[in-house]
Amino acid sequence: MMQVFNQIKPDDMHHSPRFLDVSLALWHTNGQWLTIERNLNGNFRKYNNNTGEEITPCCSLEDMLLAFSHWTYEYTSREMLVLDIQGVGYELTDPTVIMGDDQSCNRGEMLFGPDNLGDVAISAFLQKHSCNFCCRRLGLKDLRRHPDSCENSSEAELMSGKEERDSDGNAV
Repeated sequence: MMQVFNQIKPDDMHHSPRFLDVSLALWHTNGQWLTIERNLNGNFRKYNNNTGEEITPCCSLEDMLLAFSHWTYEYTSREMLVLDIQGVGYELTDPTVIMGDDQSCNRGEMLFGPDNLGDVAISAFLQKHSCNFCCRRLGLKDLRRHPDSCENSSEAELMSGKEERDSDGNAV
């Protein structure tokens, strides 16, 4: 999904984050599978976790990485969510793919491993994610204002500054 994201994001979103390549190895003496990736040097940051908590971003790269999680939810028609975004700068490692409980259970197995916290993680993300400039540039709706709406709003609506009103004329 990160490759697609980097291809479709607006040109003014200059960073192109990527996940490290991972190798899979079988440890023959005990039958365990191991993942191997190169070591990351530098200031390691965890931007969000698999329970939906996220940092307060301090730069455009961090805004973009948090928006990436939001985008994955919309891109997959709200079936999956990529969380646990972490790494050094734009080089990322060890993400967690979250899938709703009903989606995972239909397949009769635990998909994406024990870090997939299912509906609990998705609900927490929907409540805790703070949409930012990058979310708006990607045409994503504010999840806290419109948690059940999966329609993208136009940039004109977002930039108009007009509050939305309910049927009684109250601001929402």
